[in-house]
Amino acid sequence: MKEIVRKDLEGVMARLEKSLKGFEVIYPGMVDTLDRAEEAGAKFASEQVEALIIAEGTYIPDFITLHAVNRAGSRPWIILFNSQTGRDLSPKDNYMATMRNSALIGISQLTGSFDKMRLRYEVVCGEISDPGVYHEINGLLSAWRSVKRLRNSTYGLVGHVFRGMFDLEFDKAKVKGFLGPEVMTIQPEHLLECWQDVSAAEVDKSAGKLFRRFKSKKIALDDVKRSCRVGIAMKKLYDKYNLDGLCFLGQHYLEKMTGAPARMGASLMLEEDRIMVACEGDIAGLVMMQLMHDFTGNIPFQAEWGQFDCSRNAIFLLGHGIASPEIAKSDREVTLTASPEEWGFKGSGLNYEMIMKAGPVTMGHMLNTGDSWRMFISEGEAIDFPCLPCDEIHAMVKVESPVVDYIKSVLKRGVAHHLIVVHGRVSGELVKAAELMRIESFMIK
Repeated sequence: MKEIVRKDLEGVMARLEKSLKGFEVIYPGMVDTLDRAEEAGAKFASEQVEALIIAEGTYIPDFITLHAVNRAGSRPWIILFNSQTGRDLSPKDNYMATMRNSALIGISQLTGSFDKMRLRYEVVCGEISDPGVYHEINGLLSAWRSVKRLRNSTYGLVGHVFRGMFDLEFDKAKVKGFLGPEVMTIQPEHLLECWQDVSAAEVDKSAGKLFRRFKSKKIALDDVKRSCRVGIAMKKLYDKYNLDGLCFLGQHYLEKMTGAPARMGASLMLEEDRIMVACEGDIAGLVMMQLMHDFTGNIPFQAEWGQFDCSRNAIFLLGHGIASPEIAKSDREVTLTASPEEWGFKGSGLNYEMIMKAGPVTMGHMLNTGDSWRMFISEGEAIDFPCLPCDEIHAMVKVESPVVDYIKSVLKRGVAHHLIVVHGRVSGELVKAAELMRIESFMIK
């Protein structure tokens, strides 16, 4: 059986290399003896692996596997892949065939051993050539990597949570302890210093490019310049403090100080730099944006709950002017327009008017529940709908349940009034991320 099993495991390796996105896969070859376990563990240690996928081509005693795990060095994150070479049992299977598919003996033995030793592990199960299994492994690793990255992140907060938005209020220690990032409060004077250092040439280049790219209404080039100046200053502030995300309070705060809305600057950072930016002090929303971006590669949209549409079984979502134009069908469907809310800026302000293009979406947010956090997750389908002349970014999302029942279910659980939306299906990854963060999650469709 040796060559048969070796070929099976090489097939696993090839599928992992093809399926895992953004990961380097280290395969030390088949481990079938204690000496091979020593060599494999040493290889893992030298490569400083952070996660181990254990797949058994046939039964192997746990002490051999455990030796490789221990030799790998600091405790890696472990995924046990219980596999077999077919979906069903054949009436003609002989003893050799049953042994070829006896991984369940070894995997179950490892779970018992790991549990007694209090070693954490994940489990996937499926036929050896099933693409869905490898997609699941990629999702687990993506969640683990994102949560780990969040624990090493620093988010800058310019200002504070908007007054009266108690649902968005947070305890910095609870953010750090569960969600991961350190929240660093940045005084607005530091942003103003960056704003004063922005050159006219920088502003002209950014504003001219934006003004030429999209059709416009209700605004002049000077409105674009004022907003671009704030955006450039925000990026300089981000770089100055080596941040991993930025959150701010616009409205009567930054908009009054700089004479321009900060929302376009946030949108430009999303699109051009792939930097997550949120408004109104919504740190939990910023974390959700980062998770969704990590899992899909797409730029999320920070929205608010709007209204229901019974005939289309859909929810209307209205934004805060912060999103990348890539969420729209094309640049032709995007308009530069005036800011719909006036908070003390000069001129007309600047905002995107566009609607989210059709396609499957994932929605979510998090609520600080006192001792911990609770993650809300949902799925839907952004539908084709005319762009409303509302001077804002918006979306129409069809849900699975009757829409009025859906909203009642959401409201009964208690959620934030903000909602993060992204193109793609990543609810499984979000559930795993919540588990790794040690917080509750719930899903409503």
